[in-house]
Amino acid sequence: MALRYALLALLEAKPMSGYELTRQFDASAAYVWHAHHPQIYTELRRMEADGLVEAEEAPRGAGATKRHYFITDLGCDELLRWVSEVAEPARERDAAYLKATYFEFGSFDLVRRHLRSHLDHYERMAVRWQLHADQLERRDTPLLRQRLAHAPRHAQAAIVAFKVHVYRGLTERAHTEVRWARQGLELVDRLESETGLPADETVYRPTPPERSTT
Repeated sequence: MALRYALLALLEAKPMSGYELTRQFDASAAYVWHAHHPQIYTELRRMEADGLVEAEEAPRGAGATKRHYFITDLGCDELLRWVSEVAEPARERDAAYLKATYFEFGSFDLVRRHLRSHLDHYERMAVRWQLHADQLERRDTPLLRQRLAHAPRHAQAAIVAFKVHVYRGLTERAHTEVRWARQGLELVDRLESETGLPADETVYRPTPPERSTT
């Protein structure tokens, strides 16, 4: 359901068509919550059915129309309710770390490929999140400027600061993942040297345990 609240928050900044909303989502909320565009359109229809947003037809080109979505009072109340809920952090469900727990079922070369992929991804994300944090700190995104334009003056510093805090935190998290992957690569080098196994040989091939005959 988190997608719903991201969309409500985006529409609080300004009314948008579905197309505009997907673009704004990709430039902001998608940094922390991935969603495919069809999911966004599906959720918009649900939100409209629930009275959280309303849509108005607007002309688009010759004889065509598009729908502009507006957050309703009920949508604003729902956004406030969601933010007010203090939830326990989600239990861990990390596919990369789960697989890494059982890397002995692969070769050293295979483990290196996994770790280098992890390293490359988080190096890219660290740069992406850092640049976005800097842009927010400068108040230099179109949606942030739009939100600040109608926000009360006393709230403007908080609007910016909370967003910057999120992306600085994500940047630090990415740096931690980069360090973990590099340490893993060093570990693989050491294990390969200690065991003397060929780099492309499976370290430990899984076998079914013996069944008890009693």
